[in-house]
Amino acid sequence: MIDYTKSDKYLRLASFGMGPYVMKKLKVCKNCGQITGAWRFFCPSCKRFLSVGTLFDTYKRMHFHCPYCKIMLTADTQYCPHCGRKVSFHSSEQMTEK
Repeated sequence: MIDYTKSDKYLRLASFGMGPYVMKKLKVCKNCGQITGAWRFFCPSCKRFLSVGTLFDTYKRMHFHCPYCKIMLTADTQYCPHCGRKVSFHSSEQMTEK
């Protein structure tokens, strides 16, 4: 099994301000669009309450992922490339899942 926590690819993406490591540290205000740190509870611009989820959590809800290891997958995947388990899901099944 591949250890994605120390992947060179993700470390390179993080050095350019992209990728899952960066997305897990950010929140976006739904009211004004201000980007802020994940540790904040209120938007520094409009002072509205921020959601609990990070930018990565929002991304994950919008895409298919393995129910076992949570890696992102395409909609037509039959086996997870990370954990090797068989995945079968319907198009509406994961889009509504939290």
